[in-house]
Amino acid sequence: MKYLKYFLLGGIFLLGSSYTTRTSEISEGISPGNLIPNLKIENNLGQKIDLHQLKGVKVLVNFWAAYDAESRMRNIQLWNTLKGENEQIVLISVSFDESKSVFEKTLLVDGIDSEYQFLDTKGSESEIYKRHRLEKGFRNYLIDENGVIIAKDVTVENLKTLL
Repeated sequence: MKYLKYFLLGGIFLLGSSYTTRTSEISEGISPGNLIPNLKIENNLGQKIDLHQLKGVKVLVNFWAAYDAESRMRNIQLWNTLKGENEQIVLISVSFDESKSVFEKTLLVDGIDSEYQFLDTKGSESEIYKRHRLEKGFRNYLIDENGVIIAKDVTVENLKTLL
């Protein structure tokens, strides 16, 4: 009985301390609500992009490859939709084609400006490919002005709603 009092006091102390206020930071990841992992890449014009430098604008990061018809079509649709938008949104597309000539020819045939189109010729061996777990399929991420993922696998149809 003597120790029961101390046991109860210790339990109350532990319960009370678990409700203290803590500052939490957003963790980096690839799900909505996460801070997107940084993306540093160079396009075929020699321009480099650092995703974390695009704070203050919404960004749609789209991963695709010419050999994947669905991701290629989505890239064309998103580019055509966003090129005429007045919104402050930037489309960054990363292709995982291993051939630069295939990538360049695809952009030409698809009528896409290459300024925000980037190529990672390492394909599925790329660090970006692995970090974003693209072996399960190509996807895209809509990112807010602070680098936090708002949505993934965005389509043209739900893009307007999300913005």
